[in-house]
Amino acid sequence: MTDLTTSVHRSITGVKQGEWNAIVAQQSETGSVFERYEWLKAYEDATDSPARHVQVRKNGTLVGVHPLFVRSLPGTPFRFLGPARPGSNGAMIATDEAAVFGAIADAVEELTAGRTVGHLLKPASSRSLRYATRLRERGYYPSVRDCQFVLDIDRPWEAVAEDLSQKKRRNLRKADEAGVTATDVPVTPESIETFADRHAEHMARIDGDGTSLSFLRALLANVGDRLKLFRASVDGDPAGELLAVLDDERDCLFLLFPAYDPTNFEHFPSEVLYRAAIRWGIDAGYETCNFGETTPAFDDGTFSFKTDFGGQAVPTTRWERIDSLVGRVLYLLGSDRAVAHLSPSAAGGQGD
Repeated sequence: MTDLTTSVHRSITGVKQGEWNAIVAQQSETGSVFERYEWLKAYEDATDSPARHVQVRKNGTLVGVHPLFVRSLPGTPFRFLGPARPGSNGAMIATDEAAVFGAIADAVEELTAGRTVGHLLKPASSRSLRYATRLRERGYYPSVRDCQFVLDIDRPWEAVAEDLSQKKRRNLRKADEAGVTATDVPVTPESIETFADRHAEHMARIDGDGTSLSFLRALLANVGDRLKLFRASVDGDPAGELLAVLDDERDCLFLLFPAYDPTNFEHFPSEVLYRAAIRWGIDAGYETCNFGETTPAFDDGTFSFKTDFGGQAVPTTRWERIDSLVGRVLYLLGSDRAVAHLSPSAAGGQGD
């Protein structure tokens, strides 16, 4: 007889790091760097967000995990359970999928009560489609508010370059003629501080969602070996930076946070940074490069920028369940923006 036990932890420090990561990285086949112990700890350290991480054990062995944070619905007294920002929070299961998925779902239902009106499950991998039918049976509905551009880089740069738009190839030629260069630089406390300032200025300029200095510091402390920083220069002066995350769980280079100097846009530093990151990813042996989440609108500047790099637009599917009548009314009356706030795009606009 299967003996499943479920526990809910109010901090990731309440679980065993090795056990948790083994489920995320190896046994579930659906996890990502954004669901690892270290990423969740960085988020907790930087934000003090209340956690409700779910674990399921079978005869004492950890077989399922689901990371959760309590998030407020802006402009309302209500709360939601959802992922870190940026991040994902799939149901990651090692074995006995039906029973373990049911145990995770039961635990989440118990957690959604009172002012906590619903649950957002945002898988990192399309492999989580295996749970779509069961999610629907549990009252979840899929939504697509963002997309991710994914580029295959398990091939030479020359082959990747052939898929670039004529505009991008032309811009790169102009950048080369202007002497724009880009390279990866060491990720240190000093370089993170400098990047944080430039990133904040970039986000303020485009009125975008970025990240905080405290979170960047926490990432350096907890997942420093998974960070890669690229810097573009014009005549020796910095022209932009791009912070990437090494998602080894999905064999993917994830271009997460940009920081561009608008005074150098005529030299196309953003294109040069992307090229440098892609070429680094090719040399490092990654299979894909993910350009981060983007508003799926053909007339959006960031969408157009990423389209021209030849990547495939992949929908970011989120599963939402709203339990209360009040919550559903808020949702229908315009909480789409509020719910979207729970898990905004990971990367801000590129600008060019």
